[in-house]
Amino acid sequence: MMWETLYKYLDTQCATIADLLPAISKKAAPDHVHKLRTSIKRARACLTLIKQFSDKQLKGKRYAKLLKILQQAAGALRDLQLQQESLGQYTKKSPQQYRFFKALLKDHARQAKEQAQATTQAFPPTFIKKLRKQPAQLPHLSHKQLSKHLQEQYAAIAIPAGHVAAEKWHDLRKEIKRLYYQLEISQPLFEGSAALPVMLQFTNEAGSRLGSWHDLLALQQFIRNSMQLMRSEQIALPRGIDGLLKQLAADTQQQLQRSREWIRRKPEVEL
Repeated sequence: MMWETLYKYLDTQCATIADLLPAISKKAAPDHVHKLRTSIKRARACLTLIKQFSDKQLKGKRYAKLLKILQQAAGALRDLQLQQESLGQYTKKSPQQYRFFKALLKDHARQAKEQAQATTQAFPPTFIKKLRKQPAQLPHLSHKQLSKHLQEQYAAIAIPAGHVAAEKWHDLRKEIKRLYYQLEISQPLFEGSAALPVMLQFTNEAGSRLGSWHDLLALQQFIRNSMQLMRSEQIALPRGIDGLLKQLAADTQQQLQRSREWIRRKPEVEL
């Protein structure tokens, strides 16, 4: 039942990836890019979970590496699509003032789209077929082993101590998101559990809050880099740019504080 559940989940994600690759290579619509990126994250989380208990009987390193390459391409494009949306919200009162930023971000997104399309076109379809046919005859996995693993990952979630670099928060975000997917994978195995829905809700919200923080941080960095470029090319900075950066910095800090508060209230539950 354990391995059957894991492989069924992995097969579903692989089917979604296979269906979306042609769509990305032709058009790369935002909803398709988002769905592809999410399915890859889910597949990678599942592979990590399988690898945890299968020793060397699952040759997952090559699969994980290829999926990571594909995720990076789709992720770069998705991040830029989100930045375009955010920039539009922050500059909607004076769009003409920030047309240089919008044009530059649009060009970055165009290049990322071309890279994502080239990656999906070069992605070997046989890889997905092989991944979906991985043998299910693996060592016995008990309910207790899986429960212990998930519980340990959940217990390890904590606010980074002191004033740490943004990378530490970003790493925490990735760990939380991976755990969320692994809890999602495990749902059929913990039917009736009072703890699992609580853990799912907590990790989902924590990942979402940290995601919002990271998106604003990336937009803030893009604007600063663009200002540096404008200065080097002796292009006049738009009026109100300092106010925009100040607002962005305040909103970024607020999102990080919201993340801290949520993680600080982590429910103490056991599977």
